[in-house]
Amino acid sequence: MANTPLTPENLEKLLSYLNPDREVAGQEFELLWLKMREYFRARGCVCTEDLADEAMNRLARKIAEGEDIRDVLRYSYGLARLIWLEYLRKPDTNHVPLDELPVLSFLPTDLLLEKQKEQCYLHCLQQLPEEERALIIEYWDHDGQSHHKARKELAERLGISLVALRIRVTRIKKKLESCLATCLEQGLPKVK
Repeated sequence: MANTPLTPENLEKLLSYLNPDREVAGQEFELLWLKMREYFRARGCVCTEDLADEAMNRLARKIAEGEDIRDVLRYSYGLARLIWLEYLRKPDTNHVPLDELPVLSFLPTDLLLEKQKEQCYLHCLQQLPEEERALIIEYWDHDGQSHHKARKELAERLGISLVALRIRVTRIKKKLESCLATCLEQGLPKVK
């Protein structure tokens, strides 16, 4: 499955296509993204946010290319189905049932690895500029139904749309993931 980059131009065209009112378009974008994420979650996908992003990116590209889409929701579900089929064909998504895994004579140091991950995550959070660290923590601080309202309030406080907030958080998340991968690969910081 190829990751389709979302260019600012394509995002603008998609938002304009969804609704001429920028704020309403942002809300429709967010709602459509949530539906795509739920579509992938219901099918047992692990990386639902990444797959929902891919669906939205492809939709934006199709609109930018001049595709005449009469029913955006129906078209989006069609794209999601194709992405899901691609996801199923990826070798790393073919899960092995637990009873088919070999039995180990001892358990690897799972607790040590979890502690290492936790320390790396904290280390990487500290590497972020204070503004980004505060934003990512506040963005992910809420669970369940309250998260949408809290994120909307956060966007309003920052004076940006929900779409812009989500894009900003995605960029910070990618920095964290990159730092975390490096940290775990290098084995830093050391577990005490």
